[in-house]
Amino acid sequence: MTGWDERIAQLEAEFPGWHIWHSNAGRWWATRTGSVLRREELGTGRVMTLDADDERDLRGQLATQATFDSEIEL
Repeated sequence: MTGWDERIAQLEAEFPGWHIWHSNAGRWWATRTGSVLRREELGTGRVMTLDADDERDLRGQLATQATFDSEIEL
């Protein structure tokens, strides 16, 4: 199995604009980097921070956010 650092680096490369980490409690987290989004932009289902039980779930949430992002020009 690949180490945490490599898995995180892979996710961050796949989903630029997100900082990803694995907590001591075993949860996976991601938060947007760069500019803070306006409230009206977040109201469309977009969020600043995600958390998940596992890497697969986080990857799915990040993919959903990427879809939302592609619908709104930043």
